[in-house]
Amino acid sequence: MVYGQTLGQPLVLSAVLGNTREPSWHDRAHAADAAGELEIVRIAPADAPRRRMRLRTDKNRDIAIALPREIGLVDGAVLRNEDGLMIVARIDAGPRLRLTPADLASALRLGYFCGNLHWKANFVKDSIEIQMDGPDRPFQDRLADARKLCAFTVERLEADT
Repeated sequence: MVYGQTLGQPLVLSAVLGNTREPSWHDRAHAADAAGELEIVRIAPADAPRRRMRLRTDKNRDIAIALPREIGLVDGAVLRNEDGLMIVARIDAGPRLRLTPADLASALRLGYFCGNLHWKANFVKDSIEIQMDGPDRPFQDRLADARKLCAFTVERLEADT
């Protein structure tokens, strides 16, 4: 049992302290993992926008996430880092499309195009990775329209690649 947790009750996590993508948090998470003090809570992409949920970590710890409205939950969010316990959220990615533009003009047009469709996207090196929240076909149909505007390649990525 850790400070802040009552016997039989979940550990309440009400803030995002940082993200493991930030170098300082990455180093802390690595150290916590090496010391056996890191726990991961896996969250489905559909549940990531929720502010309140009750889950279990990979080490079976009962937790309750209760975030303020203005706080977003993203992959790598550090939810606790005290008393020898670090808890990090992992948003299960699911399938994605990696779009790699052929040139700068295509990159601008492709980014604008994806933004207008309100696709959930991340920029990874020189590519845009689109989170697919449904079947492939509608995404491929839209990308056929984008090919009229710019040059790019498409690669399908499975979860956690």
